Order: sequence, then C-alpha cells, then structure tokens
Amino acid sequence: MTKKASAPRRPAASKPGASQPAARKPAARKAERPETTALDPIFDAIRKRVGKRDQDAASAFASAFYQRMTEDELPLHGPEGWAALANDFLDFARSRKSGTPSVRLFNPTLAQDGWESPHTVLQIVNDDMPFLVDSVKMALAERGIGVHVLGHPVVRIVRDRSGRLTTVGEGEIESMMHLEIDRQSAADAAGIERAIRDVLADVRNIVRDWPAMRARMLEVTEDLGKRKMPVSDAGRLEAREFLRWAADEHFTFLGYREYRVRKQGSEEVLAADADSGLGLLRGRESGTPRKLASLAAHYIPQSGAVDALILTKTNARATVHRPGYMDYIGVLSFDAAGRPIAEQRFIGLYTSSAYTRRPWEIPLVRERHDYVMMKSGLQPTGHSGKALRHILETL
Repeated sequence: MTKKASAPRRPAASKPGASQPAARKPAARKAERPETTALDPIFDAIRKRVGKRDQDAASAFASAFYQRMTEDELPLHGPEGWAALANDFLDFARSRKSGTPSVRLFNPTLAQDGWESPHTVLQIVNDDMPFLVDSVKMALAERGIGVHVLGHPVVRIVRDRSGRLTTVGEGEIESMMHLEIDRQSAADAAGIERAIRDVLADVRNIVRDWPAMRARMLEVTEDLGKRKMPVSDAGRLEAREFLRWAADEHFTFLGYREYRVRKQGSEEVLAADADSGLGLLRGRESGTPRKLASLAAHYIPQSGAVDALILTKTNARATVHRPGYMDYIGVLSFDAAGRPIAEQRFIGLYTSSAYTRRPWEIPLVRERHDYVMMKSGLQPTGHSGKALRHILETL
C-alpha cells in the first residue's frame, strides 16, 4: 500500500496488454515491506477469523494484498484490524462477472466491518488492464478528492461460470484496488461511484479497441500512397512517415472515428459515422457537427503534407492515463477536384518517448524545424544558430 502519495510525475504511456505495476514508494523509503515476522500476527488473526476451510484462500489473498505494505503503515491498524480489512475485501471480491467491475464506497466501522478508518474507502475489483490506477486517481482529482492510502495488488483468481470465486493464487489476474480517500457523505458517494464506473468503462473500451485503432492507422498509412491528394509526392511521403512514427509506440490511442463532409445549410460540416467509432469515440457523437472550415491547417510552404494531416489538440480532456487535453491526428480524403470529402480522426496522447525525441528526428516536425532555421538566416553551426536550435528543441 502507499500512503499520502505525492503528485506523480508525468508517466510514460504504456502499451495496453501489460499489467500495470502497483504503486511504489519513493526511493527515499528504507524498507519496501516489513519483515515476515512483523506480518505474522496479521496472518494468525486471519486464520482465526476464517476457519480451516477458507484458510488457504484467505492467506493467499492477504499475502498479495499486503505484499507492498511498509513498516510505517503497520501502526495504522492492529493485527485484528488488518485481518478484518483483508477478509472484508476478499468477501467483496467473491462474486464478480468477467468484464464487469465491482465498485463500492463506504465508511467502515468497528461494529459493522471489524475495522475502521477516518477516511472513506473505495474498493474496486476488475479485470487487470493498463491505466487503471492513474485513471481512477484522475477521476478523484477532478472532483477535488485527496487519496490518503492506495493499495493495488494484482491477484490470480479462478471463478466459476457464474463469477463465483473458487481459488486464489491460480487463474486469471485481477486488479484489486483499495483507496482511502477524503471523508465523503452518503449523498456524495453515489456521484463518485458513477464517475469511477464511467472511467473504468472508458479504460475498458480503450484497452479492448487499442489493437484495432493501431491497425486502422497503419491501414490509413498504406492507403495514403494511393489516394488522390492535392499534395506533392514529398508531402505525401512525409505524412505517411509521420503516421508510421506515431503508430510505433509514440501515440497512445484513445479513440477513432470516421466522418463524411455533408451540407448543413450554407456550410459544410463533418457528419460522424457512428458505426466506425472505437475507444472513447464508440457510439453516436453528441453535440453539434464540426464545421469543415474549422479544420483548416496552417500552411507551411516547405510541405504539402499539412493539407492532408491535421495535427492539433482536442477541446476535451483525457479521462484516462494522464490529465490534459488530448492530441488529435486527422487524416483527410479528397475528391478529384482536391476538395475534402472525409476525415479519419484519431485521438489520444503522445507518449513520453515522443516528447523526448529531437524535433529534427520526427516526421513533419522536422520540416517545420528546418523551415524556421532556414527563415532565420542563421548559420546552424554558429553561436546564434545553435542557440535557436536549442530553443526549438526545448520547446
């Protein structure tokens, strides 16, 4: 478990498919977990509470649950309290349908739960997948709710067809999140739970559709070589190189949708194809269709590729992974006269590796870098030229 975690640094985007590591202590901490002898009273209390029949399952669950407990956390509860907490969580986790998270918020009391906390407790049992911890913390932060204790063990669980737990320590990996947050009233708890369920659904949609979204970008990349486009061959090549670069673990895909240009009164708008949506863009689009004129890209004389690709920010903030406005990659299709007729839109977040690359190493960006350097009139090897190059790199 982690207590009073400080504000996280910007994390590297992880590719969906790998388990997310549990929260770690800062490097300054002495011991990652207490000696086994310090945990013995907790396991003794657990065995007494559950009886012989359930001892194996309870002990295996508690071992995973308290794997990252640190010495300074032990005094938060006595052995009986820690035992009651683990057993209570295990009882909560005993029944869950695959593909559906179990979520609860409550204020534990000694009388009802066998343990207590000055904080409200949020517990989540879910299929293990990336982005869970960061996304839940983001949802709480958006509501101004602080996290005081965070535990995220991943436990192997076997369930029967009805979702009933049969074995602990074998089977599929499940995510078990235990958070102690700012004290909440019963009136506020329902809204918080809805927000958590919404963000968990977003994570599931993204992780499920991630392979399809990446495959779609690679398909679009190949198709650009054959499309009629009002761009030069060099511009077309640079656009394709950028899409390949983005798909090569430099872009975390959060959503995809296709649009067709339609007339709406005297203006042309982009009408969404609801059946094409993936990730966060699944289903029908809400709100007013976007005007085609709003997609106009800034013209850079050195490249026609900017007329085919729209690289910008969305006006919506990410609900998963890390906070901030999402990145937008739009790929336009044109008719024989060079007029835009459709758009394939990808939304997501550039990965940390994208931000650490030098601008002259990134397709499209390298052309803009070279253009600025050329227009400056400075010698790249001179003092002022090197200073400008450094400014562009740090920007």
